[in-house]
Amino acid sequence: MDELETDEHHFVVERSSGSSQAPVIHLSGELDISSADDFRAVVESIVAESPRRLVFDLSGLTFIDSSGIAVMVYAANNVADIELRHASDIVRRVVEATGLSEILRLDPS
Repeated sequence: MDELETDEHHFVVERSSGSSQAPVIHLSGELDISSADDFRAVVESIVAESPRRLVFDLSGLTFIDSSGIAVMVYAANNVADIELRHASDIVRRVVEATGLSEILRLDPS
């Protein structure tokens, strides 16, 4: 699993493959403007591989702002199927408040 950590805001992004071989991006900590460029770099490298599906595991994500949402929208514009798994209540509310839950599909958990 590749890992990139930004110490200032305790943001970690890791990449792995899920059981269906879809790339999985595990996020933890705070995803904000100071960490969005690192996140975007990981997402762009995966998008370049042209996957049909991409999963974001948000179980460790404690905060997200519009810059993090923008990177996920970029992914959704370039990958046919996007799934957000294990979003906390606060992260779920941010995605729903943006009106983007149609393209950033939240799992039911």
